Amino acid sequence: MIGDDGPDDHLRLLSSQRRAVGRRSQRGTLGEPALRVGRALLALMALTAIGYDVAAGPGVSDGDYFSYFTVLSNLFAAAILLYGALRPGHRRSRTVELLRGAAVVYILTTGIVYLLLLSGHAPAYPWVNAILHYLMPVAVTLDWLLDPPRVRLDPARTVVLWMAFPLLYIIYTLARGAIVDWYPYVFVNPHRSGGYLLVSGDCLGVGIGIAALIAATTWAGNRRHDAVASSLLIPGT
Repeated sequence: MIGDDGPDDHLRLLSSQRRAVGRRSQRGTLGEPALRVGRALLALMALTAIGYDVAAGPGVSDGDYFSYFTVLSNLFAAAILLYGALRPGHRRSRTVELLRGAAVVYILTTGIVYLLLLSGHAPAYPWVNAILHYLMPVAVTLDWLLDPPRVRLDPARTVVLWMAFPLLYIIYTLARGAIVDWYPYVFVNPHRSGGYLLVSGDCLGVGIGIAALIAATTWAGNRRHDAVASSLLIPGT
């Protein structure tokens, strides 16, 4: 009877459930080999696009070029994809899952900000622009949903951790811009009418949007994690 189970029985059951979740099957999704190949190809495409952009001459110095949030977020996403391509999924730690989620938030920020604020500018190389601003945000998000985190994520913790980089980026951008007199985006340029007050308002708006993306990414990851876990613990699913 269930009521007669001792503490050891409960511990064994819990342990077996955790192992089952850790060895999750890919039923209903792409298999892990396909995901790993896809990650490698996407990372290669992003790195190729950035490499071509640099080699062809982006029209700014290397320091300026690598100060674009677009470039940094794509490099980070490519690194996370390469890690996922080379390392089996069942070996991912909580730290790795947090880094994966951060990559989703930052690359989505790149795509959404571009669509809303910057898409009116004609890109120098349309195929590079398509990869960095369109393909990567969609693909990295799909990767998060198809192969969700193997642990549940604490929403309060993700807000604190994942907001750190955007905040540091704004500080870096404004400090560097004051020194070299160059800003990567118009909404962080204090030389506009309105100065730093307008920049503060724009950054606050973007920050609220990023916080919303963090909440949505965490919620989606936890929901998919729970769905996969439930499918493994219910016979016949």
